[in-house]
Amino acid sequence: MNNPKKQPSKWLYFVTIPSQMGVTILLFSYIGSKLDEYYQKTYLKQSLTLFGVFLALYLVIKKVQQISKEDNE
Repeated sequence: MNNPKKQPSKWLYFVTIPSQMGVTILLFSYIGSKLDEYYQKTYLKQSLTLFGVFLALYLVIKKVQQISKEDNE
């Protein structure tokens, strides 16, 4: 018999997106605050947090495109 692999539900991906985004943003914010302390600057935390936001959005968009492509096949 030909049993296809059981794929996780697409809803599971969408439920985990907020936590993935939160962890990404918090990680970059934490790294930025540590770099601010180390280099005694005031702009690294804001810059890395903003970068984390854009990275999180990029990852979400890529995942949604991948799920959409799988639906069309």
